[in-house]
Amino acid sequence: AYEIVTYSLFETVITCLEAEVSVCVPQKNRELLKEFADLGRVLLGLHEDETEWTQLAHVYRVGVTNAADRGLDMWTNFGPAVQVKHLTLDQSLAKTIVNQVESDCMVIVCRDADAQVLEMVTQQISWGSRVRAVVKESQLVQWYEQCLRGKFANQLADRLLQELSASLHREFPQVSELANFFQERGYNISL
Repeated sequence: AYEIVTYSLFETVITCLEAEVSVCVPQKNRELLKEFADLGRVLLGLHEDETEWTQLAHVYRVGVTNAADRGLDMWTNFGPAVQVKHLTLDQSLAKTIVNQVESDCMVIVCRDADAQVLEMVTQQISWGSRVRAVVKESQLVQWYEQCLRGKFANQLADRLLQELSASLHREFPQVSELANFFQERGYNISL
């Protein structure tokens, strides 16, 4: 559920910001785009007559939660790969985590106690350029507090709770089935 909590927060704030992502091929490279029109269309969504596009920024989950997984947890359409780690980290595991994801821009979310290990490892082996930030659990709590009770709570709180609820139901669909089961039998249980 740690990934779901992180994803819901990140996606809510990013979408409420209405941040935009653009892809554009400069005029000087239009002939190159023409030469590789099929590749440009497949990878960039561009072609000879449409050499740029803009879309809203989003965060995407790769799959279901797996605490033992050390691979990629989330990706964005604006750069960073996001890894959410709720494990006790040592130097060896921290190196493995950073090495397993091929990205030049990573955000790693971890427990406060593990942040120092990650920061030390990224500086030691010059991964600092690959790791944009190490986000601590306490920062997630602070950002949740801001969303739910802060200056922009009217804009963020309901959306965050809706995203969190929808994500939990996608991840754990049996919860809805269980709630229906209890309701059918007349039990008054709030799930």
